[in-house]
Amino acid sequence: MNNVTTSTRTQLAARELVALDNAEGVRIECVSGELWITTEGGAGDLIVVAGESIELQGISRAYISALRPAGFVVTQNQTRSPVRQLAARCAAKLYDTYRRWQHAPVAAMPVVWLR
Repeated sequence: MNNVTTSTRTQLAARELVALDNAEGVRIECVSGELWITTEGGAGDLIVVAGESIELQGISRAYISALRPAGFVVTQNQTRSPVRQLAARCAAKLYDTYRRWQHAPVAAMPVVWLR
């Protein structure tokens, strides 16, 4: 089986937030600035500075915030079937809708979705 990887480059202003769905096996490389990464179910937060990268294992969702203007590249390994990817996206969207309905402060947060 061939592994197909896709990369997405993103620029964030200071204190801007990005939610990353399907974060299992994702590699985040900080190109410039500083990133604050919080993972759902993770033990703690991570600070990644320019030139560093991390790989997320066993994580369904990650939230990435810029401590100062930052650029980063997200590389995702596409070894799952397209049907599983679609099912994971639908489940994540449904779960997010439920969480936003349940928690009003979360519903007010502006979020950019990466897929």
